[in-house]
Amino acid sequence: AVSCYHFILYSIFGQELPIKIKSVTISGNNSISKKELMPLLRQRPSNLSFTFKGTNFNGRLLKMDAFTLKNYFISKGFLLVDIKESYDIKDNTADIYFKVDEGKQFFLSKVQISGNQHLTDGQIKSILNLREREPFNSVLLNERVTELQKNLEYFSKLFSTIEIEPIISDSVEVLITINEGEDVYINKTFIEGIDILDSNLVWRELLYIPGNNYDPEIIEKSKRRLRETGIYSMVNLVPVKVTDSDSLVNMVISLNKYKQREWLSVGGYEPVEFYEGLDPLPALGGFIEWRNRSIFKTNSNFSTKFLIGFPWETNFTLPRLRYDIGFDTNWILGIRWPTKISSFYETLINYDQETIDQVERYGLEMSQSIMFDERSYFQNITVWENFSDNKTDIYIISVIDSLNINQNTSSVKNLQQRSLSFRIHLDKKDDPLFPKKGYLFDIYFKSTGYFLGGERDYRKLDFSFNTYSSITKKSVIAIRVKLGRLWSWEQSDIDYSYEKFYLGGSSNMRGWEILKYKTKNDLGDTPVGGIFRFLTNIEFRIQLNESLGINIFYDGGILSDNYENFIKSKLGWNTGIGLTFSTPLGPVRLDYAVPFIEDDINIRNGKINFGVQYLF
Repeated sequence: AVSCYHFILYSIFGQELPIKIKSVTISGNNSISKKELMPLLRQRPSNLSFTFKGTNFNGRLLKMDAFTLKNYFISKGFLLVDIKESYDIKDNTADIYFKVDEGKQFFLSKVQISGNQHLTDGQIKSILNLREREPFNSVLLNERVTELQKNLEYFSKLFSTIEIEPIISDSVEVLITINEGEDVYINKTFIEGIDILDSNLVWRELLYIPGNNYDPEIIEKSKRRLRETGIYSMVNLVPVKVTDSDSLVNMVISLNKYKQREWLSVGGYEPVEFYEGLDPLPALGGFIEWRNRSIFKTNSNFSTKFLIGFPWETNFTLPRLRYDIGFDTNWILGIRWPTKISSFYETLINYDQETIDQVERYGLEMSQSIMFDERSYFQNITVWENFSDNKTDIYIISVIDSLNINQNTSSVKNLQQRSLSFRIHLDKKDDPLFPKKGYLFDIYFKSTGYFLGGERDYRKLDFSFNTYSSITKKSVIAIRVKLGRLWSWEQSDIDYSYEKFYLGGSSNMRGWEILKYKTKNDLGDTPVGGIFRFLTNIEFRIQLNESLGINIFYDGGILSDNYENFIKSKLGWNTGIGLTFSTPLGPVRLDYAVPFIEDDINIRNGKINFGVQYLF
């Protein structure tokens, strides 16, 4: 009856029913476990953790899987490995079999290198991943030759040739012969994809001239400068060998332009900077923007943008709204100094103080930056801003009186501030979303008032250092340390923009509610900030499979209003565990943290935190 049913379907639809994969059997693999080999296969059934959805049987993919397994064994030194694949189909399901004959495992015994002038033998061995007395990996060796040629390009050796000869006996001896070639110079530059009238905007961004040695770093910096104009959606700089010359190249610059005028909109769930003094908060929001990328056929940009954000973990009943009108350019009076000038208006919510419905902030901002590389920069920002709240009543004055503070209430209605800030940001992580090694250094200094004028005078310093180290291929230790201090802050001032330091929430101390690591209990758990802050976060990140990870973490911090108490204070801390789900936009995390309160740790006091991207 079943066969008849299949025949009827085949007759109607003209195709056979898909064949499900029931099992995969691998035999003869004495040195490499099946658990290690299974993730390499395209043809396999669903796994128990539901992280892989089984595929339908395909004979062509089966042969490709056999080839993949063979290459994997070769990469482990089994150069004579033989793998035979077969299958058995019954009742519309397939059982797959791989029979492995490993053969002898070969180890690297010696490496001989000749012809190298600019790289040492040790450097070449490291680039090619050749380690004596370890299994010989011919697959990786062939892949790393290109990387060696790229390293030689930094010495203007663009047309090097590399010959590799493995000699196989009881072990493997590798002979490497390098011909670095002549130094290469830049001859001419050709621009494709734009009008001749626009070419001047390109020429001034280039950091080389005809006759210079070919330098990949200079070429990459020129490419980055072109992208920073905001005009081009695609930028490529390609060296092309000059005919009948071994030492000259022409540079071909290929460009695609964005639309000069367009509407842009982005929305989703991501960290949003709600206040200047706080870490970004997980929020649901987005923006809509109109942009003119080339005013009067220059590389100057004009934009107007409206942003809305709903913080996920706060009691804010109103969203954060912001409207900007901005102008930015990379060149001022013939000097390249990327500058943006913008006017802004935004509404802020003063946390957990119901009598202040909202705070309005508006003003002018000028930012200037110098990029060191793709993610590292120096930046200075000058701001003139005004604050104004909608309600100031007897309740606020009573709150201030209860703190024994003399408050000048006349400054609450219309407060003006002027500030100048500097930031050095060095991001040396290997990956911006999933770092496994490297570090991040950030130092921020802000001076408000004094010679700039305004109604408040104070200075702020915030230092942050992150480091990442791989323990195994699937585990990473990540550590963050933050130190901050305010000078000359008047305790009578209402902290509209959270310039003081606060702890608590999914962005720092996960065992406490947002901002509420330190509170005034007699004022309804109103958050209290500090003049001094210390924060440390330690995470042990384990990637279980391609999409799922586990995170064991520890957060510690100190907040204080004076140096003596800061030095003597005990470190408040929490510990916890979390799950991470990998996405193309970075990890999504779900953390459960338990705080240590009054010399006791109680799981029932734990907090659940939901966030996007790693904490740091």
